[in-house]
Amino acid sequence: MCRPHKKNMPIKHKKIKQSSRSRSARSVPNEKSTNESGFNATLDLRMDSMAFGGKAVSRLDGKVYFVEGGIEGDVATVEITNSNERYGEGRVAKLLEPSPHRGVSACDVSEQCGGCQWQGVPYPQQMIWKKQFVETSMRRIAKLGEDLVVEPMPSPVANGYRNRIMVRGRIFPDGQLKVGYFQRASREFVGIASCAIAVDRINNFIRCIQKISFKESQLARESPALVKFKIEIQDLPAKKSSEPHLLMSIFDTDDKNFSADIIRKKLAQLPEVAWCGGQADVPKAPFFEFESDLNVTFHTAPGMFQQVNVPHNHTVRRLVKSAVDEFSPKRILDLFCGSGNLSLPLADGNRLIEGIEFSKKAIAAAIYNVEHSGIKKAHYSAGDTEKFLWNASNLKIPYDLIIADPPRDGMFKSLEPILNIRPDHILYVSCDPTTLARDLAVLCKEHYVVKRFVALDFFPNTYHIESFVVLERAKK
Repeated sequence: MCRPHKKNMPIKHKKIKQSSRSRSARSVPNEKSTNESGFNATLDLRMDSMAFGGKAVSRLDGKVYFVEGGIEGDVATVEITNSNERYGEGRVAKLLEPSPHRGVSACDVSEQCGGCQWQGVPYPQQMIWKKQFVETSMRRIAKLGEDLVVEPMPSPVANGYRNRIMVRGRIFPDGQLKVGYFQRASREFVGIASCAIAVDRINNFIRCIQKISFKESQLARESPALVKFKIEIQDLPAKKSSEPHLLMSIFDTDDKNFSADIIRKKLAQLPEVAWCGGQADVPKAPFFEFESDLNVTFHTAPGMFQQVNVPHNHTVRRLVKSAVDEFSPKRILDLFCGSGNLSLPLADGNRLIEGIEFSKKAIAAAIYNVEHSGIKKAHYSAGDTEKFLWNASNLKIPYDLIIADPPRDGMFKSLEPILNIRPDHILYVSCDPTTLARDLAVLCKEHYVVKRFVALDFFPNTYHIESFVVLERAKK
């Protein structure tokens, strides 16, 4: 049971225990440096907010500390791992007074596993922090001001939402198979019986495969030892549980005498497995029906990117479609289009859809989706997005609306040709509020205004947050 939080409780700061090596003249008292200071110390800190990235923020004597493993409201002994004159970094060594936001975790290993930062924190509180991350970035970086309205859209479910996970595999000298993740801020293995954020069908499979023994394979080896590998497990929502519904990609082991093919052959025999291959097999893997939505049948392939939160992916598709229905563009360009996730439902046979994506496999899936759903006037091609945009700009191709769903880095290099194309509307889907804010600062300076801003939580129990922004070119 957590003790009640006393907001104004005074904090006593521990004195440092200095090592035999001399202290650097520039070192900050009560801290240790990982470089040249040569002394160890801890601080007792109260966490007063959260930072994007999942670390708690504490302030002491005008200095900011970012604390791994802490949450807002914690009082903890913090081991300082890095420090300079401006800020310090550390990790919780001992929790002195738990935050009132800490609750019962749905995961037995959440304190060790590096996958989720906020298991046990009530979901409404998580959404408050995520909304703050977005609003802070928009104010400080994009300079959008206090009048910006951010609409939070929580995930339909807080656990059991991921249809794809990448786990670490271990085969022990006795032949036992275990899967898990790395510990937080380390590469130490944490075994799991199930994953709280994975869908039930993946968890059922995790429990099943850990009953498999590789003892006979181990005995055939000259020097039995721990074997390490990675395995990606993806569920196909379109398939019934009575049908094979899992795609398995097994990445090479660290042991040349124990090939991934040994693991593949065992797992491929299980009735749940629709496809199982090694690293060399992934580029040649066939397409599988993933789901049907908005009159489109979407396909995927092992190792190919697909949104892991299917219900919330439906949400963002409908946000995009609603905006397109409102603006009635005749020609749409879908940047970083993947397999056509956002733009395929927009093809009505009248407007023209064009998509550009670097991944050839994703484009092959987009074309496959077009053919299998009988879609007209939708064309997808593989290539460099920036080069495509400059070519479109030079040719003065009149795109009325641009959809952009870039990777975490954003699309800063693509903004100049987009501004030359001058679309009436831009629908920007972002997975990083800081790079989004940087790009919006440029777009809003060049006569675009934010008409709608939605914060979508695709990844509950983590710090990640996605955004959907509708931009309109101001009439001069």
